[in-house]
Amino acid sequence: AVVYGDAFDCAVTVDELWRYCLLPIDWEELEHRLADPVVRAIVAERDGLYVLRGREELVPRRLERRARADLLRRRGRRVARCLQHFPFVRGILLTGSVAADDAHDDADVDMLVIVQSRRLALAFALLAPLSRFLTRNVFCPKYYLSETHLTLERRDHYVARELMQSESLAGNAGRLFAANHWTTALLPNATPRNEPASPLPFGRALQWLLELPFRGAFGDRLDRRAHRLALARLAAHHAGTGGVPSADVTRGFAADVELRFHGSATVAHAGARYAARRAEVRRRLEAVLAGAEP
Repeated sequence: AVVYGDAFDCAVTVDELWRYCLLPIDWEELEHRLADPVVRAIVAERDGLYVLRGREELVPRRLERRARADLLRRRGRRVARCLQHFPFVRGILLTGSVAADDAHDDADVDMLVIVQSRRLALAFALLAPLSRFLTRNVFCPKYYLSETHLTLERRDHYVARELMQSESLAGNAGRLFAANHWTTALLPNATPRNEPASPLPFGRALQWLLELPFRGAFGDRLDRRAHRLALARLAAHHAGTGGVPSADVTRGFAADVELRFHGSATVAHAGARYAARRAEVRRRLEAVLAGAEP
């Protein structure tokens, strides 16, 4: 957990140490491990936060980022009260750096939106312009997921961590955790985080009325048109970073499974950073165990 945090320049709390351990562990055992002289030669503690030795500058940075995340989280909860009643929205989760309590200066309020089946593109056509108008630090729907495809195809440490640090804000978001029990094999101590935003009075009835004109064949035709719009926006998004949408991204959208904007390149880059940090820590541990300077 400390190494993973370091890959993202993030000091970690003792609760995060426990939640994101790779093996089952109770609090007594965790405290025993943290007191181990070998661990203490590698890991430093300051102000209740843990970092790799030599990275103590991350502690004050994390304190600032946690305060910023608290502010953005409250904003996200207020937005979710309204968004949960938008047409075709079935659930909302807070994700990204705000959910991780590590919001940098220009952090977005990232959200995963669970959408009615066969309405991914229409949901995007409604929410994306609103996000651009309000700005991404109000809400940023980066991931749209069909309610009939909640079991995630990619199953690795990065995805498990992103899911288990997310917060369920509205609707049937809790079903996403239930559909991905595989995460317990990778993060056995982590449990879902559920902080639901209260629905608005008459919000469900309003949502039903707004969706009524778009049911059936007419809604299907509009969704197909919106699909082309979403593909163009997806291409523009990746072009901004000098790339193109990966095959798994376009395939998932075409199959009405998901529409995501972070892309597999982001996941691969994060995984590479984590692997590099693990290799470095392994070398330092070997040096400590051999009696050399860490």
